[in-house]
Amino acid sequence: MISVDAAWAAIEKTALAYRQNKAAEITALNIALGDAVGRILASPLAAKRTQPPRDMSAMDGYAVRFSDIESGIAAFDVIGEAPAGGAFTRPVEKSQAVRIFTGGVVPDGADHIIVQENVTRTGDAIALSDVTAEAQKGMRHIRKAGQDFTLGDVLLPAGHRVSLNDIGMIANANHAEIEVLPKPRIAFIASGDELVPPGHDMSDTQIPNSNSLALTALVESWGAQVVGDVLVKDDEALFTKAVKDLPPVDIMVPIGGASVGDYDYAKSVFTALDYQIIFEKIAVKPGKPCWFANGAQNLVLGLPGNPGSAMVTAHLFLRPLIAHLSGADGALISGAGALSWRHAAMAHDLAANGPREHFMRAQYYIDETGRVQVSTMHDQDSGMTRGFASASCLVQRKPDAAAATKGELVRILDL
Repeated sequence: MISVDAAWAAIEKTALAYRQNKAAEITALNIALGDAVGRILASPLAAKRTQPPRDMSAMDGYAVRFSDIESGIAAFDVIGEAPAGGAFTRPVEKSQAVRIFTGGVVPDGADHIIVQENVTRTGDAIALSDVTAEAQKGMRHIRKAGQDFTLGDVLLPAGHRVSLNDIGMIANANHAEIEVLPKPRIAFIASGDELVPPGHDMSDTQIPNSNSLALTALVESWGAQVVGDVLVKDDEALFTKAVKDLPPVDIMVPIGGASVGDYDYAKSVFTALDYQIIFEKIAVKPGKPCWFANGAQNLVLGLPGNPGSAMVTAHLFLRPLIAHLSGADGALISGAGALSWRHAAMAHDLAANGPREHFMRAQYYIDETGRVQVSTMHDQDSGMTRGFASASCLVQRKPDAAAATKGELVRILDL
């Protein structure tokens, strides 16, 4: 068995080498901005326009020369109007004002907007209610040209994963489409005589094949594309055929068949197909049978068959593998690989840990003082799914960690 840290390092090293070898085959594609969340930019994204394109009013009011206010002028002749998206074409001179609305172009000569609540208007004239108060504020309420960004500014680097927060800025930079990298392709191979698709009639010796559906939902949320999902009986020849019949993929994920039983032959099948086994077991709980292999055309990450173990190891090891293969900026991927860590205070005492690194299903919450508290689930059985459904995090317990007392800070992985 290797340590969790060693497994992360092996996954990163192998994934980056794989991606480098496949670089010539990777073709960027253009997609609609509405489909961009979660995708990885293939090239830097630059602004196609300056924002704002000209000096714009940030308030409804009147555009004037601030020097007039400083010199004590309190009455102005209104000589025109600049609506939102519009402009007044003549320059503003001494004791003149232009009625302007939010988003209107500030006319030449003007460098200050008097908020409309601060004047009294009579016909085509306005009177400033408090010259001193207005002057003390200085020139205000103008969004300067290029204040947000200018034409050609690089707004996002290549390798950036597009977030919900990015969409408005990208649209404002006048992009309807962006260039992204293809998603890593994944195929699942579940094996076991006891497995049947959910929704079918089954005997009390059979169970639904829940792992493939659960893992498909996870990896698609992580930016991968599932192109194959196969369920085979406990038959080595059928398993081998299923592997050979899969479409081209970047990652094969056999589920189950990796322990030490008479029907656990997944690793031997891939070894016979000239895959190099990089590690066979991880000193982790749950999920010790998790294994990793490198082939000429793709990588293999074998997950345990127990649902709890499959889900925990997918979060710990499959998610980083996807992140590394996706082309995401390496600076955004920690040694643990695109995982979201934080600290929380234990809401109860926790027993000492054993020799394997333990990731305990848990729930965290914010207490009345604003502190993050975490409570582990009562049932940590790796064959159970209900506890994982209600878990919001995993509590990390290092090998042979001493008992933790209530209130002690522990590291948690946000799910």
